Amino acid sequence: MGHVPGSYEAEEAFRAELAGRAVWKLLVKSLELYFPGHKAVPGDVRFSSRPGPAPVFADSSGFGLQFPRGDVRRDPDREIFVRGDRGRLTGIAIRGPYAVVGSRVIDAASLTAYARRLTYQTLYDPHDADTAGSAVRAARSLSDVVFLDDETGFGLGVELDRETGRPHARLLVRMASGGVVVQAYPAAGRAAQAVRSQN
Repeated sequence: MGHVPGSYEAEEAFRAELAGRAVWKLLVKSLELYFPGHKAVPGDVRFSSRPGPAPVFADSSGFGLQFPRGDVRRDPDREIFVRGDRGRLTGIAIRGPYAVVGSRVIDAASLTAYARRLTYQTLYDPHDADTAGSAVRAARSLSDVVFLDDETGFGLGVELDRETGRPHARLLVRMASGGVVVQAYPAAGRAAQAVRSQN
């Protein structure tokens, strides 16, 4: 796994910025919810756009995973979190097999599309037409997604840009019996730019 060389100060600034981001907080909640005893600590985050061995890859939208087509053997667990002024921002934590996403390539775009569908399906009650509007609004206001597949031991953390709506898979999660390793794609703000500028 590659490492972005840089000054200690720049990396610490990036860690501090990362710890304040909603996608990081959602990852911490996701691990507490689905994998008690596994923790993610900003000080242990590795910074690199070099993904390491397959099935991981990286492109302009961040990290991604590529698997062979699989069968959906169980429904995913999911938890929806609402934050911001009047609950205008939605985050969703998902635990399940990669096959639920419906694509061999699990990247920022495919995971966001799936998370929107899952958010809508979770909040919409077909027996209550009044739930349709709030379900649509929640799906549209999606701002952060964490997906953890405990069968393969991989996960992704995706942020959606507030201005453009473009998703970026900033976090790559590797889960094993020894714990959790998080790799951050170094493109999340001024501190990240400082890390990159040290190259």
